[in-house]
Amino acid sequence: MEAEQMVDLLRRVRHDFANHLQVISGYLDLEQPARVKQYLATVMEEIIAERLIFESQQGEAALFFYEQMLRAYDLGITLRYEDIDIDCWAILKASDEPCKSLADLSKGLIRTEDDVIIYLSIYEDPQGVDMFFTCAQWESTSKVIRVSKE
Repeated sequence: MEAEQMVDLLRRVRHDFANHLQVISGYLDLEQPARVKQYLATVMEEIIAERLIFESQQGEAALFFYEQMLRAYDLGITLRYEDIDIDCWAILKASDEPCKSLADLSKGLIRTEDDVIIYLSIYEDPQGVDMFFTCAQWESTSKVIRVSKE
């Protein structure tokens, strides 16, 4: 990851952190401690879900998958990684995956006040990488997208 990309990522994380503090401060100003507890529980759930990225991947790969997750948020999607079993993540980076597929898969999803949650498992084999996407809004259980090694 280039230095400029790293700075952009850190800016984004700092911005999100400041937003969380603003929300908590607003609930406290409105004397709504129950909402503070509920919001903190949601934030903690997000942090726990992100743990997989940083525990299963080394440095640059972890940052790549985290960046993909943040880009999914920009699409109105909460991306939850369920499993990442991959050594050669550069194939995904070269094809801008999983965000490219998420943009296509999100077309036609019903948008509500909350982001749509899409779960993703990634597995590698000698021929390429399979991405298994699942979402409660889809009729079929999951959608599989293969990124082939060339």
